[in-house]
Amino acid sequence: MPRQKEFKREEVLVKALEVFWCKGYNATSFQTLTEGMSINRQSIYDTYGDKHTLFIEALNYYYKKNTASVAAHFEQDKPVKELLKSFFDKTIVDASAEKKNKGCFLQNVTMEMVPHDKEVVAIVNQHMEDLTKVFQSLITRGVKSGEIVSSQTSSALAMYLVNTTQGLITMGKTITGKKKLQAVVSVAIDALG
Repeated sequence: MPRQKEFKREEVLVKALEVFWCKGYNATSFQTLTEGMSINRQSIYDTYGDKHTLFIEALNYYYKKNTASVAAHFEQDKPVKELLKSFFDKTIVDASAEKKNKGCFLQNVTMEMVPHDKEVVAIVNQHMEDLTKVFQSLITRGVKSGEIVSSQTSSALAMYLVNTTQGLITMGKTITGKKKLQAVVSVAIDALG
């Protein structure tokens, strides 16, 4: 009779995500994964098949959680610009407070694995598309309420805000003063009219 798994799949997936996030895909060995996930090598093979399959599952998990978190923030019944400001403020705090200086998992993956890994390319593209839709929905709401007045399309503004978010995360890895990053946020919000 086969042994029953003695771990919760999501818990160990989160641990695997943390290992990949800190080390990157190529620098992560099976030994590092077994230590970081607190399960044995055979359990990884039995559950995920191989390192790449585990990585793809961790990347999908991150992408879905991240998109859902941003969408939930923007669904609050508050003024659009207030939601954007609080979102960007949180982004700055998270980027500046990151002790391991990991940055954004998707950014890191993009730099390491795109364009060589077609599965990763598809996931990253889907994440950016979904995130843009989340921002676009908020912008459309802001246009309807009169908070946002711009000659740009909601799609272009959404991509601009996604790009601003990614830039803040990148800059947060090296810039120590939050005031510089907050100035970027002010410009981004002012650009919405």
